Amino acid sequence: MPPGLAAAVERLRADLARAPFDAPAEERLAELGLTGGALAEAERAGAVLRLRDGVVLLPGADREALRILSALPQPFTPRQAGDALSTSRRVAVALLEHLDGLGLTERRR
Repeated sequence: MPPGLAAAVERLRADLARAPFDAPAEERLAELGLTGGALAEAERAGAVLRLRDGVVLLPGADREALRILSALPQPFTPRQAGDALSTSRRVAVALLEHLDGLGLTERRR
């Protein structure tokens, strides 16, 4: 990655250090310089995990979420997932859909 993009990813890493599931808002991503082509390049390089609805986390956040969620009483709701991950419903749902898409969880209705 170009040095400027690597620096932007490091600032994102610092933002997420204490709260790994607290995905930054679009405005914060713009402040970091992680929009458009830069964000796509960071994703291609494996430096970020981009989920639906503009949710951007660090690589491995999905596996850590799976570890935490597997400890919940089954089945659980998106709200319970959000509480367990200390994140918003938007992020929890994006993570759950991602994990389901990978075949690591099973969505029940």
